[in-house]
Amino acid sequence: MILRALSAFILVAIGVPALAQSEQPASEWARQMVTSDGPSSVSVTVYRDPRRTGDRGMNLSYLGGYALITEQRTVTLPAGEIDLRFEGVAGGIIPQSAIVTGLPDGVIEKNRDAALLSPSALLNGYLGRGVTIRRTSAVTGVTKEFDAQIRTDASGGVVLQTAEGFEALQCTGLNEAIVYPAIPEGLSAKPTLSVKSRVATPTRATVTLSYLATGFDWQANYVADVSADGQTMNLFSWVTLANGDETSFANAQTQTVAGQPNKGRDNIARATGGGISLRCWPQATTSDIMVKRFDQDRSRSRFEGVRLSAPMAAMEAESDLVAVGAARKVQTKQEDLGDLKLYRIPVPVTVASQSQKQVAMFEKTAIPFVQIYEAQVRADGYQDPSPLLTTLRFQNKKKDGLGVALPAGKMVAFKQAGGERLLLGEGGLDDKAIGEEVEVTIGTSPLVRYQISSTGKADTKKQSVNNMRLVITNASRIAAQVEIKIHRRDDDKLRKLSQKLGRKDGKDFWKVTVPANSERVLTYQVVR
Repeated sequence: MILRALSAFILVAIGVPALAQSEQPASEWARQMVTSDGPSSVSVTVYRDPRRTGDRGMNLSYLGGYALITEQRTVTLPAGEIDLRFEGVAGGIIPQSAIVTGLPDGVIEKNRDAALLSPSALLNGYLGRGVTIRRTSAVTGVTKEFDAQIRTDASGGVVLQTAEGFEALQCTGLNEAIVYPAIPEGLSAKPTLSVKSRVATPTRATVTLSYLATGFDWQANYVADVSADGQTMNLFSWVTLANGDETSFANAQTQTVAGQPNKGRDNIARATGGGISLRCWPQATTSDIMVKRFDQDRSRSRFEGVRLSAPMAAMEAESDLVAVGAARKVQTKQEDLGDLKLYRIPVPVTVASQSQKQVAMFEKTAIPFVQIYEAQVRADGYQDPSPLLTTLRFQNKKKDGLGVALPAGKMVAFKQAGGERLLLGEGGLDDKAIGEEVEVTIGTSPLVRYQISSTGKADTKKQSVNNMRLVITNASRIAAQVEIKIHRRDDDKLRKLSQKLGRKDGKDFWKVTVPANSERVLTYQVVR
C-alpha cells in the first residue's frame, strides 16, 4: 500500500511539469512594450480647408485643413504579445483613419494615448500624493526642501498640505517649485499612437503607418507685376502651407492637393496638456505679493507674429521660406490625382511645428490682361456717388502665356511707378482650370465712380414706370472699361434703354468705355 501511494506521488510529480509545459504557449504571450520614437522617413500631403474660399486667407489661429501623413519606422519585435507605441505622431491624429502595415501578424487593436506630459497633467497625476517642495530665499540664497501633498488640481489655484497646514503654491513670496519623484504612468512626452499585435518569432520589421491629422492647411499665393503700359503682367506663384500641430516632420516628402475631396467633420480628442493657473487669496501677507501666472496656452505660438497675408511679408516673417532667386530653381511639380491636382515639392523639406513654409509653384511672364471697373446694382435702386471695383481679367490659356491649373488663393498686384515697386491691391481667386477666364478684384477705384437716381416715376392702375439715370465718371488720365451688372425682379421689364444690354452670368449688364476725365450717362425705365 505504501509502495502504491509512493508510485502515485511520483506520477503526480512527473505530471506537473508536463502540465506546466502544456500551458507554456499562454505564458509566451505576456505583453511586452516596444517603442518607436520616430520615423526613418515621412511623407506629408496637405489638403485645404474645404470650407474656405479662395478670397479668404488661412486662419493661422485655427487651421481647418488636414494632412495625410505616411511614416516608415523600423522596429525590433520580440516574440509574444506586444504593445507597439508610435511616438511623435501628429497631435491632431484621427485615430480611426490610422493604417499600420508591415507587422508579421497584423494588428489586434489601436489606441490613441491622449495624456501628454505637461505642467497640468503632471500636477494632476500627483493629486493627493506626496511631492517635495523646494524653496529658495531671494535674500540669503538658502534652499530648503520639505514634504507636501497636492490637494487641488491645476484648474485654478494649487493648494498644498504640509506639516504646518494648508497653503497655496507660490504665495509665500519665496521662489518655490514642486519636485516630483517620477513621471506618472500613462503620460507621454510626445503624441503617441499604440497598437497591439502578436509576433510568433522575434523579427526586425519595417512598419508603415498612415493616418489623417487635423490642424494643417495650404493655399496658393500669387504675385503679379504689372507692366508700365498696363497691358501685361508677370505672375509668380507660391505654395504656402501651414502646420498648426505640435509635431514637426523633418526632411519630409511634401505635397499639396488642390480641389475639394468630400470629407466630413471629425470629432477627435486632442492630446491633453496645458499650464497651471496659480492664484493667491488676499489674506495676511499674501495680499501684497505679486504672483506670476504660469499659463502655458497651447494656442499661442509663432503664428501670433506671422499674421501676414501678402507672400512677401510672410517671407520676411518666416526664416524658413525660400528666397525668390532660389525659388526659380526649386518649383513644385504638378501631377494629376484623379480629378484633383497634386503639387509635389521636388526636394525634402521640414514641415515645422507651428509655422508656415513657402515653395515656388510656377513663374509666367508677359500675360495679357485688361483692367475693368465693375459694380452690381439694383435696377430701381438709388446710389450716392460710389467707387467701382477694380478687377484684373485674363485668360488661363497657353497662347496667352499661362495655361496651367490655378489653385485657389490670394493675389497681390504691384506696379513700377517713379522707379519704385508700389502696391496696386490684393484679392483672391477660386480654383481655375486651363481655358477658364480669371477675374481678381484687387480693390476699389477712387477715380472711377457711379451714381444712380430716379428722374421721375409714374403709376397707373396697370403698371408702374420708374425713369432711372446711371452716371459713370472717370477722373483718371486714361480711358476706363466699365461693366455694370443689373439685378431686377422677375416681373420687372427694362424699357427705353439708352444703350443695348448684354448678358453675363445670368444677368443683364452694360459694358461701356468712359474716356479720361469724362463721364457717361445711361438712362432706362423700370416697368413693373
